[in-house]
Formats: sequence, structure tokens, C-alpha cells
Amino acid sequence: MGAYDFNFDVPQGESFEPNPERVAAYAQLMPQGNFAFAPCVSDREAWTRWQQDPFGQQVLQEARKLAQQPTPPLDDAAFNRCLDDNSVTEINQLMPAVRTRCTVFLLAEAIFDTGEFLAVIEADARSLGRLGTWIHPGNDLDRKNLRRETHDNDLASCHTAVNFAHFHYILGPRLSVDFRNYLSTEVDRRFFNPLRSRIEAGRDIDWWLIVKHNWNSVCLSCYAHAAAAMLPHAEDRAWWFAFAEMHTYNFTDGFADDGLCTEGVAYWGYGVSHFFSLAEIIRQGTGNVVDLLDTPKVRRIARFPDRSEIQPGIWPAFCDCFLDAKPMAWARMWLDNRVASQPDELTEAVPADFDPLADMKLQFTDGIFMWMFRTRAPRQPVRRRTSTDLRDFFAPSHFLICRPAPATKRAFSATFLGGNNGVNHNHNDLGTFTVLLDGKSLIYDPGLEVYGMRTFSKQRYESQLLNSYGHPVPRIGGQMQATGPTHQAPTLLTEFTRDTDRMVLDLRGGYDCPTLRKLEREFVYDRRGDGSLTITDKVEFSEPTEFESALITPAKITESTGRLHLADGDTAITVDYTSSSGPLSITQSGINEPVTLQDKSKTPPQPTRIALSPTAKVTTLTVSFVIKPA
Repeated sequence: MGAYDFNFDVPQGESFEPNPERVAAYAQLMPQGNFAFAPCVSDREAWTRWQQDPFGQQVLQEARKLAQQPTPPLDDAAFNRCLDDNSVTEINQLMPAVRTRCTVFLLAEAIFDTGEFLAVIEADARSLGRLGTWIHPGNDLDRKNLRRETHDNDLASCHTAVNFAHFHYILGPRLSVDFRNYLSTEVDRRFFNPLRSRIEAGRDIDWWLIVKHNWNSVCLSCYAHAAAAMLPHAEDRAWWFAFAEMHTYNFTDGFADDGLCTEGVAYWGYGVSHFFSLAEIIRQGTGNVVDLLDTPKVRRIARFPDRSEIQPGIWPAFCDCFLDAKPMAWARMWLDNRVASQPDELTEAVPADFDPLADMKLQFTDGIFMWMFRTRAPRQPVRRRTSTDLRDFFAPSHFLICRPAPATKRAFSATFLGGNNGVNHNHNDLGTFTVLLDGKSLIYDPGLEVYGMRTFSKQRYESQLLNSYGHPVPRIGGQMQATGPTHQAPTLLTEFTRDTDRMVLDLRGGYDCPTLRKLEREFVYDRRGDGSLTITDKVEFSEPTEFESALITPAKITESTGRLHLADGDTAITVDYTSSSGPLSITQSGINEPVTLQDKSKTPPQPTRIALSPTAKVTTLTVSFVIKPA
């Protein structure tokens, strides 16, 4: 489907089917009727209490606005244009717009139960039924799905199937028999039957079952929710629950034991929130007997946003992550607020003006319904307090966050990342570091690129934001870092005290350079006074070779002898640089890719790459940067 994603056949003697005994156990625990996080529309006591809530009023207002607008022209022609023009711009606007309509109309009709939106719900759903496929064109490059020659499933089709299933269950008493039959028929033929027949045959298995990233949790969650809400027989619902439980370990295996999400905090929200959703529908369906969140590792995964907050409201932007990315607030708070949970001792009541429902995109019903109906007190939640720890070190992931001492006048923080160049949503960024002062990033990772057809293709690392050119790491012999899990930067040393944090990475494995004998990067963070950071590269070659270090900044740059001054308004740092080879040549160049923010109302500055290199090839070299608040 994608550039590196291929369906597969199960080896002889193996099976991807769930254990029949596990299926039977689920069937014994499961309710005899359909269920979902949200109750049926006929349960007016449950739904009516949301009518005067700000969220209910927001939904009604949005539903009436959307009902006055034409249905977005998502059709087979748009699908073909995407592939003909090699551009995802149009389809990436149409698909979320249609999904939003489905969610908003469902919520409005269930909360207010007036019949106002039933006609548009049916019209939109039947329009989706006329599509050749529900999957994204980028996952159907040969158009076999579009021609209805096969039925693969991806993120887009899974979300559509869940919306159909929730229409069927939640609004069922208000829908015609014909429309309910249409909904179940479409989901069966496009969603349930194709995958189950492949699993039972052991052939053409959907590739996302075995990946270690968000696709696994999202798709499996969608199958479990759709089964719970739509399939009439408890044995079939039990089959999908056991199947999802059996294969979701691939998602949690994508995390190191320290709980760090290599995909970044934005994809943590997407992937982990759907893992929570899967865990919660299984917990609900088994009367609390099966709880996928009840393991130490999963709890560390759930706490990743709490540990990775660099300064209040600021998280790292490594991998495919918005510069201003923030973890999904309701998901971050989930462990402490779900039904029958005991809040952590480090929690506090959220401020009165904080609204976890306002953080949710009106596209995914499971998260919304989970907060509305599966929390202890949806309008009186608690959350973990912002960390005041001096550091957080994710040892297996080779990631360090350094924070200032409590008495420090300036909020000077830094991060340092090793690992390997084969993680999910990878950027080639071994040895990357960031520097933040008083809430502003002055040396940074500029984040993800605007997604296009290239992003997940074999041309991915042509992007200056994704390859190592757009990161504050060296170029060796004119070459950037290489791609793949074998290109690694292990930690050689760590020394942590109250005053200083020291970490050394071996960067040699990040480069395919035959003359490179040694490349070590030392990171020393000093929290005394106003704070400082010293980055030192030590390199050795078997013969004279070009070396270049780099800084990436959105700031205004002022050069003087041996010093750079990087300023964002009144906030500034100085970078004093030295080299064992003598003076360094400095060049500035723009990153020729558009950067993007989660907050679309703001326009981020384009990053500048500052390259620093000796004037001649070297065999040994030490380059140091001493970075301080100005």
C-alpha cells in the first residue's frame, strides 16, 4: 500500500487467528446485546444532561452550520486527481471534512434527539457508499481498491467504518430499517469480511497488523469498536476482541521500556489515545475483567507526556511533530480519570477554565464518547502537575531533558537525542539538541514537513526537514547521516549531579563514511547561575576529510568573531565557538521546506541553518559550542 508497507502471507504452520479458547472466554463475559461507550439515543437521561453543557451547545452550533453547507465533493474523481496530479492537498482536506460532518451530526442528533440531522446523516453516508474505496489514495497507488478489485483497510477506512457502526447502534431507533441494513452491509463488505477472510486464509494479511506504530492501535481499536456496536452475535464480537488483544502487543512493543514515544508527542496522542480506546472498550465489554492498561510498561507509556514536558507547555519536536505540538490533553489525563480509577498522588484539580472536551478534534467519536461517558467526572477532572524534576533521562531511548534549578532566574533548558535512524516517523537526527530560554526555542529541531506524496515514499529523505541537513548535527565528508535502524548513536557515558548533566554519544554509526574513525559528541548542561550548555564534537579520520557542524535556529542571527548572537525579541542566547583547527568558516542558508504549526492561525519563521567548518580538510578535530543566556 505504501512505499515500504506490503501485505503478506502467513508462513505455513502459523496462524493470525485468535485462540478459540480466548474467543470463548470473551463470549462468556460479553453482553448479549451491542454496546459502545455512548448509550443508545433512547437513553435520554444519559444524553439530555449534555444539552446545556458548553460542549453540547458547541456541537449543535457546528452541526447547524455544517448542515447549511454542501457535502464536500469527496468522490472517485477526487481520488483519481490525487494520483494523477501526485498531490494529496485536495484529498487531505476532503477526508477530514467528511469525517467531521459524520461526528458532529451524530453527536448533535444523539444529544438533542430532534430528528434535525437525520436526513443529512443518511445523505452523507450514502454518498460514502458510492465511493469505490474508503482508503486514502496514497495507500492505493495501483487503484485496485478504487476499482473494487480488493478491499484493503487503512486509517481512513477504519474511521469511516466506526462512524457507520455508531450511527447503526446509537441512532438505531431513529433510523429506517433500510438505512440500518445499508450501514451494516457496507461495513461488512468493506471492513469486517475482507480482513477476517484474509486472517482465516492466512493470505494477503493487512500489513499494519505487525507494525510497531500508531496504525496498529488505531486500526485494531476501530475493529473492536465497530464489532461491539454493530455485529449481532456475541461470538463474532468476541472474535474481534480476542483478535485485537492478540495483535496490539505490536503497538506497545514499538515503545522502549522507558515509555518514550519515538513518533513524538503528536503521534503519541493519536496512537496512544486509540490504544486507550481499545483497552477501555475491552474493559467495558468484559465487566472490568480484562484491562490492557494494567501493566507497568503501559503506564510508563501513558505518562510519557508528563516526563517529556521541557518547560511548561513545551514538548520536544523530534520526528514528525509540529513545532508547537502538545499531547492530547484528555489522553494525557486518562489514567487518572477513567471510570473506577484512583488518581495518582501527584495529580491536582484542573483550572476552572480548562476544558478537556475542547481539546478534541470533532472527527473521532471514540475519544469523545470515552470522555463523556467513561470518566469518573467529565467536568471535574484531575491532571498530573508539571514536572519540577531537574532532568528526565530515557535511558533505552538515549534521550535527555535538562531543566533549570528551582532558584535559577532564567528558564534555560536543553535536550539531547541519540538512538537510531530507523524509528517510526524517523528523521535522520542522531545527536540533535535543542536549547530553550524562557519559553522560546532558539536552537531547535524544526519539526515535520507539510505532508505530501513524497513524505511516506522512497523520496522521504529528500526533504531538508527530514534528512540531517535540517538538524543541528554534523556533515561528514560532505555526506549527511544515513537512514535505517543499523545507523545508531549509543550512549557512551552519563554523569548526573544536582549542578550538571553530562552525556556522550558515539555518532560514528550515523554516517557511511569510510574514513571516519571516531565521532563523539559531548553534551554538558550546567544549571548554575543563569545556566549554560557546552556541545563538543571530537572527530578522527584515517585521511584528511571534510567536517561541518551546524546549528538550526528560527532566531535573528548576529555574527562576531568567535560568537553568534541568536535573538527572538528580547530573548537571546550567545554561542561561543572554538575549534582545534583554528578559525571556522560560517555560512547561513535557509531550509527550503515549509515548516508547520499545530496552531494554523500562526505562521512560523523559516529556520536558518548555520554551517561551521574548518577552512581545510582535517584528520583530527575538536569543535565546541558554549551556549548561554544573553
